[in-house]
Amino acid sequence: MSHARLSLMIVLLVGSAQALAAQAPPAMSPLPPERLALAAIEHTPEVREAAAVLQRAEAEARLRAAGPHETVIQVIPQRRRVRGGPSFNEWEAEISRAVRWPGKARLDRAIGSHGVEVAQLQLADAHHAGARRLLALWSDWLRAAARASVRQRQVALWERDRKAIARRVTLGDAAQRDLLAADAELARSRADALEADTVLQESRIRLLSRFPRLPLPERVPAGARPDALEGTPAGWVGTILARSHEIGAARARVKLLQAQARRVRADRLADPTLGLRVLNDLGGRERAVGLVLSIPIGVRQRSAKAAAAAADALEAQAWAAMVRRDVSRDAREAVTRARAAQAIWQRYAQAARAATDSAARIERAYSLGESGLAELLTARRTALEAQLSEQRARIDAIEAVARVRVDAHGLWHHHTGGSDVGGHAQGDSGLRLPDL
Repeated sequence: MSHARLSLMIVLLVGSAQALAAQAPPAMSPLPPERLALAAIEHTPEVREAAAVLQRAEAEARLRAAGPHETVIQVIPQRRRVRGGPSFNEWEAEISRAVRWPGKARLDRAIGSHGVEVAQLQLADAHHAGARRLLALWSDWLRAAARASVRQRQVALWERDRKAIARRVTLGDAAQRDLLAADAELARSRADALEADTVLQESRIRLLSRFPRLPLPERVPAGARPDALEGTPAGWVGTILARSHEIGAARARVKLLQAQARRVRADRLADPTLGLRVLNDLGGRERAVGLVLSIPIGVRQRSAKAAAAAADALEAQAWAAMVRRDVSRDAREAVTRARAAQAIWQRYAQAARAATDSAARIERAYSLGESGLAELLTARRTALEAQLSEQRARIDAIEAVARVRVDAHGLWHHHTGGSDVGGHAQGDSGLRLPDL
């Protein structure tokens, strides 16, 4: 075959492989798609409560913009009686209103704006907490389902082998004690399967009690391969810190309390009340019109309130620093866990394959009479534990990577799109929930 013909065949094969890959269905995700997850999160009581708090903050902002003072109208009708003389109908009326000093209205508007900002960020953080909670409960459900699946396969395996051992006992190729041992192992496997199924149902109840609007597939998605966390740790940590609503809410709270402290300091000079007063005495024979000016005096009390508000602002600054410290620590831990999770799963997968191969060889040896049932029992139990460890490590790895994406707001957030976060594309809206 000429070199040109060989090159042409290679090109055709590569092109065919690329065409088949293009026609392949999209990879399934073991996590719920974004559309369903967002709908489930938004209807949780925690998110709805935070939304109500935001509505209250917006109302309070309008109230502060309008000001704390109202126009007061006062009318005092009265009758004057003079001893030995006539009686007179008299009245007096007053209209007054307190007036904010210059600067107080601006501070009130700033307080209202900061309050709305805090409530908005707390709503976003409640949504983020809901995404975290959904991921944890969904992962628990996946782990329980994987464990139940392995236990059920083990029962089916021992039911098959028990029949084979019973035939061998009938033919005289196996001792009665082998059948008794197989019966005991089958009973133990069935008990383990029942326990695993109970744990699965409990995890399902916990998941649906928190997210009743989340539809679950009829069969549990399984077999997904964990993805490695692309990008640098510093990039992911920086993204998480930059997008943290918890940090943003803490900073907004600092600005809110600082504005409130300035407002209380401004209140050391109380707002004056201006009014117009009209008097009608002696049946209209005497009339008077006057201006009313009143200013409350309470310097010591107002100074103490200002000091307390300043202390609250300092406390908020310290709290914001602690929040950033804790979020930074959690982010570094989550990224470290996610980067190591796939390697841990690969080691468990290697161990599971080796244990399964060893159990298969011993099973063949037992069928040929070259080993006893005790060796088969030991090999089966080792393979079972290895499979359970591999399944648990697989879901742990999926959860660890998803946790970083959730914290970086690249998964189950309204602004999620195809943009790269930490060096890795985070869009997930195209994934379909498998029904395997």
